[in-house]
Formats: sequence, C-alpha cells, structure tokens
Amino acid sequence: MAKLICELDGDRGRILKVYDTKVVIITKKTLGSFATGNITDGEKTLFLCDVVGVQFKKSGKLIGYLQFETPSMQMNNQDSNMFSENTFTYAGGRNGVTNELMQKVYHYVTDRMEEIKYGVPVLTAAPDFSTAKTSGQQTRGSAKQPSTTKDNKLDMGDMEYDEDDYVDIMCPYCEEGLSVMRDACDIVCPYCDRKIEFE
Repeated sequence: MAKLICELDGDRGRILKVYDTKVVIITKKTLGSFATGNITDGEKTLFLCDVVGVQFKKSGKLIGYLQFETPSMQMNNQDSNMFSENTFTYAGGRNGVTNELMQKVYHYVTDRMEEIKYGVPVLTAAPDFSTAKTSGQQTRGSAKQPSTTKDNKLDMGDMEYDEDDYVDIMCPYCEEGLSVMRDACDIVCPYCDRKIEFE
C-alpha cells in the first residue's frame, strides 16, 4: 500500500496528495475550477513510474503550479499549462502552501521518480511536509526527538513507529523534521546534507 507523504490544498479547487509511488490530483467544484473549465475533472491518479517529466513554476504575480507530464498528456486547456488536469495550482502562501514548500515537494517527487525508474537510491528519508504545510515553513521542535549521544548519534531504541514503519525525527544539526524508515542506516538530511548516524 502506498504511503501518503503529504496533502496540499491549492488554488482553483485543486488538492494534491503525494504518495511514495503516485500522486493524486483532486479538483473540487469551486468558482475557480468552473472559471478555468476544470470543474468536471474529478480525481486523477498518476503513478510516478508513468510520469515522464515534472514542470514547476513558482507563484508570483500569477499562480504557481506543479505539472506532471505523461506520454499521452491530455490537457483540458491547450492554451495554458496551469489548467491541465495533470496540474496542481497554488497561490503563494494561501492554505500554507508556499514556493519553498512546493520546491521541496518538486524535489521529493523527482527524486522518487529517479529511484522508481532507475533503481538508483536517491532519498534516504522523506522530508516532513506536514509541519511545513501548517506554518508555510518547517517548524522546529515539532517532531519527537530521540536521545542523542555525545558524538551526535541518534538512539532510536525507544521511538514509536507508525503502521508503515516510519518515525518522525529532527535532524540533530539543522533541526528540520524528517520521516525515517525503521532500521534505517546512516542517512543524509535532505535539508542540510549532513550525515545522520544512528546507534
């Protein structure tokens, strides 16, 4: 079963659910989805093994978007990438979805695609997007921290894992939140690129 990594509430009625093997784009019936001609899109699942490209545009004067390209790439509106049924749109900062958060989602998705398609280990831990979404940026101190030894190694002995065998921790160097798999060996923090060692 796919593990839900994050869920984001965007603009023009769009919701993005990012899993470790797929993404789901849901279009709610709103005035925004009606105006763009996407009100009947419903829910679309794109498996990362089938995605051939990802396009990311930061929000500024116009809304930002994350678009997933597939070999068949059927678009609802040929005049604009923003309103394709394969596109999640967002307005910077609204509903806690910032450009910084979307950049992290973009990097996570492209790294997972590389792992799935080429069998190359890229990610050692999934970033904790839930705290980033809440405040628009990562909040420090939100994850239960395992005890740290004198040489900055994390003791995972007393940590409680969820049903998917993940646990939320903080990097001992930059204090960013991470989700780590049970029995993870030494990992590299995706935020500060420093090696996190475990006892």
